Amino acid sequence: MSVQAWFSNDDVEIDPGSSITLKLSIQNLSDATESYTIVPSGLTADWVTVDRGNLTLFGGSLDVIDVTIAAPKLPSTTAGPTVIGVRIIPSGAPDDTIVAETTLGVQSFDDRRITPLQPVIRARHRANYEFMVENHGNGLASCRVRLIDPSNRVDGNFDPPAVGVAPGGASLVRLKAKAKRGLFRRATRTLDFEVEAEQQGHEPSATSLSLVQPSTLSLASVGRALALAALIGAVVGAWFGVVRPEIRDAAADQVDERLAQFDAAVDEIASESNVDSPVTTLAEGADEGDDSRPLADEGEPDFFRLSVTPEALATEDAVFTVPEGILYDLTELRIENSNNDTGRASLSINGEEAYVWSLSNIRGQLFEPSLTPIRLQPADNLTFQVRCDTVGDPATGTCANAINVGGLRIEIDEI
Repeated sequence: MSVQAWFSNDDVEIDPGSSITLKLSIQNLSDATESYTIVPSGLTADWVTVDRGNLTLFGGSLDVIDVTIAAPKLPSTTAGPTVIGVRIIPSGAPDDTIVAETTLGVQSFDDRRITPLQPVIRARHRANYEFMVENHGNGLASCRVRLIDPSNRVDGNFDPPAVGVAPGGASLVRLKAKAKRGLFRRATRTLDFEVEAEQQGHEPSATSLSLVQPSTLSLASVGRALALAALIGAVVGAWFGVVRPEIRDAAADQVDERLAQFDAAVDEIASESNVDSPVTTLAEGADEGDDSRPLADEGEPDFFRLSVTPEALATEDAVFTVPEGILYDLTELRIENSNNDTGRASLSINGEEAYVWSLSNIRGQLFEPSLTPIRLQPADNLTFQVRCDTVGDPATGTCANAINVGGLRIEIDEI
């Protein structure tokens, strides 16, 4: 062996996402001048950067170079001891190649996220939510899920109530939520609350959800409606009980008077011509029928999701077609960009762009509630298109974007 090398530190710790610099000593054990090629080796070679890849030493001399180690902050960066190696290759005697190694202690880090699939639901009293508990850290996440509502207006049950998520994985959780109070509402009411995933000794992760309750009749409105009904009933009763009988009696008296005059005239003529009195018959009119028109059905809240995963510098779209016999009023949009990708997203209606967003301006998600309703007819196409410029998380290899569309689904009768 004509060369030897060693690190100045045997055991070093590093936090993922940071970097450290170690000193590597290289000594030429031979009497002749030798040049060396210095390259990283092993499974962690991508983490290692050598400041001088080539080194020349006189016989018996020694030199020290800097070796920088940067552990990426990814779920694939396993926590615990990891061997870091650097290979020294003599140019004149490649068979005398040696590897200098040291042990690197990779620390664990937490990055738990909650991604709601339906952040806003419109319902009168109860709603079912779904969300993903994601673990972007490098350690196992064993979390308990709970609902946080300081106003104490919303309660619910989780299925399951606790989840275990491996590094880089995700788990689906369902929430059956219900409003505790407010049976009578004068206007639309929005109940905002949070769901939180917590683990003892770790920072909790939370996300916001909303339950939108449409207006109902208030107690005052019910009282006014009852008073109006009583007034209408009194008017109808007065008509049938007093006014109409009086009119009928007056009309009957007038008819009797005219018939008496007619009979007298007929008797007089008959007496002069000896003709019997004719018999006169009167017919009553028929009542008119009522006409009624059916009321239109009220639309039901409906939500659906379109997702795409285009590769870098590529474009991908997802299409939703309104079924036959259905009208859809689009009122709410939420765009998801959980990996902080960059690019361009658009929503088109029958090929014409209605909304355009820059993914660089969306960190996690963007919610646009209470839009002016856009009426979609049967067979209309709703297209969500994303052009991926830069992938936010290199571990996934693609952009990951989605849009949640909310509105009213109205069934119509086909002619």
